[in-house]
Amino acid sequence: MTFADDVEATVVDGWFRDPPPFLRAMAAAPTVSIARAFVLEWTKFSRWFPRWVGAVMSNCPEFDVLAFEVENLMSEVVRDPAARTNHYELLIRLGAGAGLDRAAIETHTPQSTTREAFAYWDAMARQPDWLLGFAAINGLELLGDRSIPPRYGLRQGTGLDPSPWEKTGIAPEALEFFRVSDAADAAHGNATVAILDRHTPADRRGAVLHVLTETMGKLRVMMGGLEELAMHTLEVDE
Repeated sequence: MTFADDVEATVVDGWFRDPPPFLRAMAAAPTVSIARAFVLEWTKFSRWFPRWVGAVMSNCPEFDVLAFEVENLMSEVVRDPAARTNHYELLIRLGAGAGLDRAAIETHTPQSTTREAFAYWDAMARQPDWLLGFAAINGLELLGDRSIPPRYGLRQGTGLDPSPWEKTGIAPEALEFFRVSDAADAAHGNATVAILDRHTPADRRGAVLHVLTETMGKLRVMMGGLEELAMHTLEVDE
């Protein structure tokens, strides 16, 4: 069993076997309220993610990792090759399709659970150990890799498949974020596993797997806050 297998097994056991309820809803029965909660909170993540990636890069001497992160930043900040814009603007478009204008999205105060998760990711990205920072930040992309669950006999989706979202009545062009992110996370997830496998010394494998488990826990709590937001604040007539 390779370390790549250990990484995937950790993600499967820590996430895909029992995903958060909010993610289950995104993958199986999304609603306009769920879309609104996702956009309001995930645009904040989209703003911060490039900064965390940059912090990891500032401590990393490995050229292949830097090349991967630069490509990642291009998609997030400049333009995804599969779209004509970046992921943040695709989220704004999704929000418009769900009835939120840019001002409402950008002035939204994130949930306390989101702020707590961000504090963890910011600290992990900026600490000097690039490998652990990479595991904490880029390890999150494994959770959107649709190729992982089927290899373990699971049918759980990632929430990024646009097909279930089509039933919400949100215009197809507003769902481009899901189409683009679904493809991007599948590619980035595979590359993340390969990088962790290639650069993790045998005596540090336990530490990397611990960080992966920890970062999934932070996102799980954040997703609980999104569920609360969707259920009790943003309910609309579907």
